[in-house]
Amino acid sequence: MKNISINVLSLILISCNPFGEHKVLRYKDDLIYLISKFKEYEEGTYGRDEIDEFIIADIRKMGIDFVIKNDSNKNPSYSGFVEENDSLIILIDKADNILDLERRIIYDLKKYPRNFGNNTITNASYKIVQLDERWYYSEIGFD
Repeated sequence: MKNISINVLSLILISCNPFGEHKVLRYKDDLIYLISKFKEYEEGTYGRDEIDEFIIADIRKMGIDFVIKNDSNKNPSYSGFVEENDSLIILIDKADNILDLERRIIYDLKKYPRNFGNNTITNASYKIVQLDERWYYSEIGFD
């Protein structure tokens, strides 16, 4: 009975995580709610401890470690990748170890969405997939 309870709890926690190429659009309404809250934030990188108390529960439930808002400036930390561009909000699930992938959900804030498309950079262990006109999912591994 105890094992069944643990398994059910694990499935519930896993099912709340939007990080996955095929999961992002299933959580689109929840993600749009979070994005709307971050439109009020200044440009920058926000960890869980720097996020508004009214949305921190949602952030934790979805497994988001960091949120990056690139407003009118490019982000040099991601030079060479789509995440470097302006007018993006990036939700990040950091890798737990060197064998794990860092997973990112990217939302294009531009008035007219850009078409970054799909890309794989093998030497950088990087993959990005365009899910619709504004949503992207990317993964980067340890290289």
